[in-house]
Amino acid sequence: MSRFVAIVFSLICSLLAVRHAFSQQASIPLNRLWTLESERIALRNDSTKIHLAEKPYIGQKTIGSPELSWIESRKEFSKVGAKIFRDHAVDIRGKDYRIIIDPLFDVTVGRDVADTGGFRSANLMFNQRGIQLMGDIGSKLSFQSAFFETQTLAPDYIRRMHDASGVYPSYGRTKGFGERGYDFAMATSLITFAPTRSITLQMGQGRQFYGHGYRSILWGDASFVYPFAKASFELWKGKIRYSTIYAELRTLERLPKGEVPESLFKPKSASVHYLSIMPHPNVEIGIFESTIWNRFDSTGTHPPSAWAAVPLVGMHSVAVGLDAEDNSMLGLNLRFSPGKKLKLYGQLAIDQWPSRRIGWQLGMQLYDIATPGLHAQLEFNHTGDHFYASTYPLQSVSHFNQPLGHPGGSALNEQLIIVNYRKQRWMAEARVNRMIQSGGPQGDFEADPDEIFLAFAAWGIRDLYQASASLSWIVQPQTCTSLSIGMTWRQESISQVIAPLFTAETRYIWFGLKSNILNHYSDF
Repeated sequence: MSRFVAIVFSLICSLLAVRHAFSQQASIPLNRLWTLESERIALRNDSTKIHLAEKPYIGQKTIGSPELSWIESRKEFSKVGAKIFRDHAVDIRGKDYRIIIDPLFDVTVGRDVADTGGFRSANLMFNQRGIQLMGDIGSKLSFQSAFFETQTLAPDYIRRMHDASGVYPSYGRTKGFGERGYDFAMATSLITFAPTRSITLQMGQGRQFYGHGYRSILWGDASFVYPFAKASFELWKGKIRYSTIYAELRTLERLPKGEVPESLFKPKSASVHYLSIMPHPNVEIGIFESTIWNRFDSTGTHPPSAWAAVPLVGMHSVAVGLDAEDNSMLGLNLRFSPGKKLKLYGQLAIDQWPSRRIGWQLGMQLYDIATPGLHAQLEFNHTGDHFYASTYPLQSVSHFNQPLGHPGGSALNEQLIIVNYRKQRWMAEARVNRMIQSGGPQGDFEADPDEIFLAFAAWGIRDLYQASASLSWIVQPQTCTSLSIGMTWRQESISQVIAPLFTAETRYIWFGLKSNILNHYSDF
């Protein structure tokens, strides 16, 4: 997408962004709660060809209406009560249009009772307010938009993440708030045009996710949002789905300063091509290719290679290789669902085969275990040394200093277990993960994999345990805004041979009102 297209997109889509299935084209929120409900519906309807690896899902056209199971349709409310507990805040309908407006909240207060630092007595908070606008124009065009403004006093482990990367996890750059807080904003947007059932065209600013797991080794949703253009096609009665995306990304390195007060960041671009095949409703095979296109060199900013205009999966990797200046990655997604309550899945990613820069994932997900609404997930993730890295400056598989795949980056092994339960408006979740990662350059996704390091001592090993639990009551099902209480326990250490270099423990207890339309990750 050229800069002109990006500017046009920004002007048009600043009105528009993420939301669930109120029409044929609207995208279901890229949030775990919505995803679980959508997949449960899809697996239950096993006669339908529904491709589950590529997210966000396209509403009723693909999945159905997962929000309906959260709305107590038989319960009577007053007009005011219905607005608070059931309906959209504003819902205007005409003959050929519909406009919806909803407020968004994430107002959380808490305390890290294990903090022994200088701010151990201070309260922590996450104060996010937002609004979303969405609607339909006719039967083929939909728009969605959301804007968030946030101030936060974060636990120390999130502060360490921010200081290491220069960005707040799952968000972008920040400015200071008070003595030790952060202030940041984010906007998402999406215009969807579906001229036929088999063709979908989109333009917006947001995130994509390729995979069946909690993480994606290939391309996930843990980084900051980015502008993109996307085209999707379905063939053979829905058994084949092909999509291609072009996105504008940024590094955190500045361009030479010109006449403007603040110089821009050096650009890079990305394309993602994905072919999904479903020979049977229970089997899904996906072939993935991403390429990070070089946009800056000694002559300044320039257009991407002509290869960027070729929307064929695997073509660039076969013709040029995986470790060229335009950095490519190949991948494979697999899903096998032997019944309506079980999903087995896996992922393979190849960043560079000779140097064993590969990643993989294996997982299992169970739905409606013993009772409706009880789900469990077990997952294993691995990324090799210098995974997501490139031998060329600025060409790592990242955006605003955040990996575009697994948020932990390179040289890691992870095991995680997640259990969810929902009954009517009540929800509970427990999550445990352990991650072991190299503390040396092998674990740095921005390090040059060809650089020679003199090993004066063994590189440190980072060992992370994190467990969290929460209980929620859904106040407003249209945005899944919930009153929640929870706790996060985290123990992190970096040891060199047998001597610990760093240890930290977190016991963060919190209470808040949260709208669930995006995923936020801090468990890495």
